[in-house]
Amino acid sequence: PAAGKKDATLFSKEVSWDGEGELCQKKFILLTTERSGSTWTCSLLHQQKGVSCGGKPQKKFDLPDSEILGRYSEKAKDGTIASVTWQEYQKDLDDAFAEVCQYNPEVSIGFKLMYNQIPPQFLEERKLENYLKDNGISLIHLVREAKILVLASKRDVKKRKKQYGGNLHHITNATLNKEIRENGYKINWDDALINSMLEMEALSIQWQATVHLMAPLVRYYYISYESLLAKDERDFWVGQLVGFLTEKGHDSSISNAEGTLLQLSESDCSNRIENYAGFRAHEKVKHSRSAIACDLIATNV
Repeated sequence: PAAGKKDATLFSKEVSWDGEGELCQKKFILLTTERSGSTWTCSLLHQQKGVSCGGKPQKKFDLPDSEILGRYSEKAKDGTIASVTWQEYQKDLDDAFAEVCQYNPEVSIGFKLMYNQIPPQFLEERKLENYLKDNGISLIHLVREAKILVLASKRDVKKRKKQYGGNLHHITNATLNKEIRENGYKINWDDALINSMLEMEALSIQWQATVHLMAPLVRYYYISYESLLAKDERDFWVGQLVGFLTEKGHDSSISNAEGTLLQLSESDCSNRIENYAGFRAHEKVKHSRSAIACDLIATNV
């Protein structure tokens, strides 16, 4: 194919890689969980020189399919993920990278993978770690630290499904979520919701420890979604990520990275949570990672 040329039409910008190095030589996985801003983050990476995030173009939208192994979420829900063999899973990983290389060849290629799309036995047996090591695959661990906003976003999805049905594309879904929020809906909190938030925080910490223990054999980079929302710091963080993925540095402008998905994520916690002052002062909340993240968002919105 031509020298890694692709269109990032979400941002109306053509991107091409002019650096040295073979196409599809470097690989990465964007490790994350649902409602964490991963679709926008992947599309932002896809806009940059030398990086592709996602495979086949989606039919209705000019975006690559970034969640290629999405069917494993269904296996996790129905309990069949434990019966997946390593041969099956390895082939699916190989095929996913091949798909990205076929449709969006760049020096560094990747896709997003949710926590629940990894069969736990392959973590325990270190098969995934060895696969990443043997194939030189890097990890970006994307975490939305404000878990209370993850829960609010999940609530929006349930409301959207109730009102509009459950088979809408992510971007359409995000647009409807914005409408729901602009109508003044806020999430009500209680001890049960706070406990759910803290459990989600603990899961993120557990995954960070899992990823960290793979180092130095597996290269990884932690990034919070809240850091990317800070407009005055976004260029720095994206530059760091692109440099990490391509090992060539970063010289592309991201001044136009103001896509719909980002705009829908810029509400701060006080706009999403009933009696936010009471929530923020709650004994279980005030020293939590979510509270710190909410404070960060408030200074950047």
